[in-house]
Amino acid sequence: MLSYFSEEWCQEFGALLGGLPRQVGLSGIVRFSISKTPYGKVQFCLIVSDGQIDLVPGKDGDEHATVVWNYLDAVAWCKGELDRDVAFMTGRCKVEGDYATYVFILQPIFGGEHFTALLAELAARSTSSVI
Repeated sequence: MLSYFSEEWCQEFGALLGGLPRQVGLSGIVRFSISKTPYGKVQFCLIVSDGQIDLVPGKDGDEHATVVWNYLDAVAWCKGELDRDVAFMTGRCKVEGDYATYVFILQPIFGGEHFTALLAELAARSTSSVI
C-alpha cells in the first residue's frame, strides 16, 4: 500500500497522470500544498498543457493558483469522499492566486471523469495515517 502524499505516492500519482487523455486548450499550473501530513508539508505542481499533466514535486514554480488542503480533507478528496467544488465553497480547501484557473478553466480536468477515476484507482492502493 502507498501512504498518501509520501514520495512514493507522489511518484505513482505522477505516473498515472501521464495516461490522461489530451484536451486541447486546457492549460495552467496549479500547486497543491497539503499541511499536517505524516511527512510534514507536502507540495507539488500539476502542470497542465493541452490536458496532459506533469507532476513536479517541491514548492518552487510559477503557478497560476495554489490549492491549500489539510491532510484529512486532501485524503477525503482523493478517496472521492469530498467533492473539490464543495471543498472550495465550504472552505475545506483554499485557493490562492488566480482561483479561476483551478475552479473554472481547469474544471474539465480536475472535475472530470478521467481525473476522478485516476484518483479512485490511486486511492484503492493507498492508506492514510491518523495524525
